[in-house]
Amino acid sequence: MDEKNDAARHGNNRVIMARISEETINHIREAADILEIVSDYVELRRRGRNFFGLCPFHTEKTPSFSVAPDKQIFHCFGCGVGGNVITFMMEYEKISFVEALEKLAQRYGIQLTVEKDEGAKEFYSHLYDIHNLAVELYRKNLKSASGKKVRQYLEDRSLMPETVQRFSLGLSGTVWDRLYTLAKSKKFPDDVIEKCGLFTRTEKGIFDRFRGRLMFPITNLTGRVVALAGRDLEGESEAKYLNSPETPIYSKSEILYGLSETKETIRKERSVIVVEGYMDFLQLHQNGIVNIVATSGTALTEKHASQIRKFAETAYLAYDGDAPGKKAAIGAGYTLLRSGVTPQILPIPEESDPDTWVRNEGVEPFRRAIENAADVIEFHLANTELDLSRPADRSRLASQIADEIAGIRDQIIKQHTVKRLAEELAVDERILLRRVARRARKRAQPKQPEEAEKRARPSSLLDRAQMEIVKLLASGDLDTVYLLKTHLKLDLFSNPVMKSLASYLLPAEEEDRPTELSGAVDQFSEKGDRDLATEVLFEASPAEDSRKAAVDCLIALEQRPLKEGI
Repeated sequence: MDEKNDAARHGNNRVIMARISEETINHIREAADILEIVSDYVELRRRGRNFFGLCPFHTEKTPSFSVAPDKQIFHCFGCGVGGNVITFMMEYEKISFVEALEKLAQRYGIQLTVEKDEGAKEFYSHLYDIHNLAVELYRKNLKSASGKKVRQYLEDRSLMPETVQRFSLGLSGTVWDRLYTLAKSKKFPDDVIEKCGLFTRTEKGIFDRFRGRLMFPITNLTGRVVALAGRDLEGESEAKYLNSPETPIYSKSEILYGLSETKETIRKERSVIVVEGYMDFLQLHQNGIVNIVATSGTALTEKHASQIRKFAETAYLAYDGDAPGKKAAIGAGYTLLRSGVTPQILPIPEESDPDTWVRNEGVEPFRRAIENAADVIEFHLANTELDLSRPADRSRLASQIADEIAGIRDQIIKQHTVKRLAEELAVDERILLRRVARRARKRAQPKQPEEAEKRARPSSLLDRAQMEIVKLLASGDLDTVYLLKTHLKLDLFSNPVMKSLASYLLPAEEEDRPTELSGAVDQFSEKGDRDLATEVLFEASPAEDSRKAAVDCLIALEQRPLKEGI
């Protein structure tokens, strides 16, 4: 039982690394007026008690996005998104809960104090410590006699000892459990060993994940090692590179290799070179290209682009010169464009990569390639397999690019990109704009099955009764609220979202009723749950006979156990 509790306690969704006091969150939420914040991003017009505008989260012509100032929540009747001022910032800026709080606290001059949960703090401290232990072990291995062959490999790849030292490269040994044995001798807890990503569990026991590989430590923005990558040098593994799996401190879709080392230069120059691999990064860095990051061999994600946007306005993509590299560069270019970063793609020689190119020809040709970089539209047109002399192929390519452009939220960037495409393809700009608009509507309409299921509104009599109880609690009729407080049994609720809302809205004491509804939204980490909760709260208003409605709902709840034979 204890092991299960510990596992739950330290799971990705349950562990809290940094905690902000409830008082501070409430203070920020109450100080930050949702109408004022949303108006910075959306043009709103009053319609009755609420304000309406075009939804910033999907394409529409008729305003269906609404802000309720009295409830301090927003809801879109088109796509279903909803929340409070904090979740609006999270959704629009694509930032975390804490980052949204930081932005709002700074705007309203509120001191943001982060408290540490001691159990979680110790757990996370151990996770960082065990990675440091691994890095030191692998560095010693590389310097030992057993590392001679790998040191020669690095020398043959023109990596200087200073670079190897600076980025803490190492070598994982061939012993199956060397790191595991060392970690156990240092008394690391079992849950840390299980969740750090450095070991694998089989029927025969626990073994080191990395064996016989050149090791690259991966750091977060603060420079702490959070993961490792290993390159197979013997050709004995199907995976040339092996990365740490997702852990409580590592998300591969968010972390860019080397950013902790290069971020200040990137911030100063307002531009970044993006490469695919660790060796590309190291080769360029030691040759004076220091405003650089690597995607660790994975596709560039929106979260990567969000990280880049914090430091740079322009990103130069230096991907491999073969067909897959060009295709990946084009995809990354559109991802950056949608995130508000200007992408430029370097012309890397065919069948080469930045590391090989610089080793063979020096860094100057690479520098000239930066100056001759193409925008994503130009590069895409130059590297398409379609025959652009044929109208049908031009139309097909226009449709492909329209799909990418449709996701751009910034209207100025979107219009500029459409104009650029129209010029290159020699087609009417208005035709392209209509095509992009259709693609944008198409992107906004479909919902993933899981999300649609999460957003499904209550349909049965019992579900509707639970939803109506929440609305009555949120309506502001104190007599009805205290009637429900006296007779409502929360354990009769079957809908977890409605149960959480009812629990939040029920007053503990007569003078302890929540004064605002928007705080209820912060209970839900899942977007679908949050959207449903906001929709129900948005619809809450005093009923003509709220007392009768409350009694009817209570009866419906009470009858459920009888019908189910409980």
